[in-house]
Amino acid sequence: MLGWLARLSERGLREVVRLGEETAVYRVVEVPWFGYDRAAHGSFANVFDAGVPGREPLDLFQATCRVTSRVAYADPGGRLVEDDVTNIGAVLAAAPHAGPHTGRNPLDLSAFPALDSAQEIDLMIESYSDVWLPWCSAQYEQGAHLDDLADNRELARRHTPRLNEFLAGVAESAERTGGALEISPDNTSPEFGFQLHDHGVRLDVDNPLERSVYQRFGGRDDPDLLGALRRAAEKVRRTPPPAPYRAAVCAWTDHVGRQLYEADRVAVLAALRRPDTASAPLSRDELAGISTVWVQIYRRRHRFAVDELTG
Repeated sequence: MLGWLARLSERGLREVVRLGEETAVYRVVEVPWFGYDRAAHGSFANVFDAGVPGREPLDLFQATCRVTSRVAYADPGGRLVEDDVTNIGAVLAAAPHAGPHTGRNPLDLSAFPALDSAQEIDLMIESYSDVWLPWCSAQYEQGAHLDDLADNRELARRHTPRLNEFLAGVAESAERTGGALEISPDNTSPEFGFQLHDHGVRLDVDNPLERSVYQRFGGRDDPDLLGALRRAAEKVRRTPPPAPYRAAVCAWTDHVGRQLYEADRVAVLAALRRPDTASAPLSRDELAGISTVWVQIYRRRHRFAVDELTG
């Protein structure tokens, strides 16, 4: 799951609809509740600009609709094709391994009035598919580890530049009226964060080749943050990952009432270096053989190099 959140004006929302058409990543083809059909009525951007009597622009945008996104994929015969896709599940079903399929659009947009501003609109841009990423989850392939990634760079190089162009345009529209486009941590799968930035997808990243050991913290009878990381590090020492994989330890919690839930990376790093618990800071010896330390609080994941914690 990937998600970005933008703060826009109503004019900016109209620009987004048109930009989605131009880049072919979000083209509305049907809105059943008011009878719109692209083949009969032409571009949805023009319909959106003209409006529908008795309906606000957000009413049109929030309506259930069918959209297409132009994506590259391998057909059942293994041939590489590029087409306007409505149901991303049809693409996933042709993959050479089993996995969950979805009937969703490749890209979903939803808009709603900003809670703290009567004149502004919040726009959520999200996808329930990792088809846009250079490295996709390989966890459903036979014998795969939870952290394993499949090389999707050939496909991503074809269709993701259009998504990045779209997101850059959304950011420009937002900034024109004092808003911004940012990753939405609560709508983004943490394991994909290294491939994303606030305005798009990073196409030049390498596979991190990490095998993570997870340890929960924060709930009843669970260790504290540092205790969880120590427990995970001990598991790595007992069973290190095979070459060429590197070891990572991750302390995670879904206990959203924790003090660190809204903390940024700086605050989490401070908690690791200067703990307010009985646990001492992590030492270099304790983290020997570990490449990365993750702290994941609900869907917010913070990455730290060992040197940051022990230097």
